[in-house]
Amino acid sequence: MTVLLALAALVGAFAIAAIWANQQLLDTRSWVAVSGRMLDSPEVRHRVAAFLATELVDEAEARLGAAGEDEIAAEVLPRLRRRGPGLAARAIASPPFRVVWLRANRSAHRTLVRALDEEGASDAPVVVDLTPALRELADSLNETELARSLAAGDLGSLVEPGAARIEVLEADELDQARDAVRAIRSLPLPGTIATVVLLALALMLGRARLSRTACGVGLSLAASGGLALLARALAGHEVVDALLAGEADREAAEAAWRIASSTAADLAVGAICLGGLIALFAVLAGGSAPAVALRRALAPLRSPLAAALALLVTALLFLLLLAWAPIAALDTPLGVLVFAAVFAAGALALTRRAALDARAA
Repeated sequence: MTVLLALAALVGAFAIAAIWANQQLLDTRSWVAVSGRMLDSPEVRHRVAAFLATELVDEAEARLGAAGEDEIAAEVLPRLRRRGPGLAARAIASPPFRVVWLRANRSAHRTLVRALDEEGASDAPVVVDLTPALRELADSLNETELARSLAAGDLGSLVEPGAARIEVLEADELDQARDAVRAIRSLPLPGTIATVVLLALALMLGRARLSRTACGVGLSLAASGGLALLARALAGHEVVDALLAGEADREAAEAAWRIASSTAADLAVGAICLGGLIALFAVLAGGSAPAVALRRALAPLRSPLAAALALLVTALLFLLLLAWAPIAALDTPLGVLVFAAVFAAGALALTRRAALDARAA
């Protein structure tokens, strides 16, 4: 039975990771929402502003150099480098920029999913094209003295197509990524079913000591959430280190990872809380001295009216928990249903065991 519970914890952690990947990483609508939350992060906004400001300076420098305007470049570019990040930060906070940002992420994600899912898809690298965002920044500077110093009526005209592109996946990484995505696509349902089956088998094998076995089931479920959180933390370090271009990017990369993996964290915390609730009810229905004392205090619930009143109080407590919603699982219909079922089953088992204790006394 212990082996089954340990295996269920491992399989459950893999199922959580697979569900997260399918729901948050490989779904375009979900990814666009994630990218919007990333833009709300101060660390990510700061990094995007620095990137766009650098790209704008590079574009202006290239254009001025090609036109032989070395004197203008020497006068204006230092000011543009100095003021560019602040100007970019203000532009990023505007609603038009948000629209451009979301559109760029939607287009890039659709390209990525198409490249990963379709056989014979283009092996070109997958990029987030922020050229429209760079033009949006340039256009926002048209009325400033910097634009007048550059003698450019339209700064957006300085931006070449493809001037600000972030490479998401290199061409030689696509085949490996396709194999991983094929596996991930098929894992959520089998992983979830396998976890439930393993836990059910453990309950069947340990039915002679049901309270202890149920406590083990709860702890196994909580362990799967803990393992998923540990895997998220370890993977975050690997992802951040792999993508890090410089130490100044670390805060932005870590913030982006936290947002991108938030669904995994929500699922893991939900599993921990659900497992903890199952374990709590199992302990309260067990044979320990504190549990027996509590059930003796509940002995008056033998009468149908008192038991009904106790269940009503339990239901009200659960409704208060829903109103508080301390975890994300309680904001979803499925999560509410699962927690309600466990809460109801635990409350009924506890009152029934209290009644049996009272009759035995």
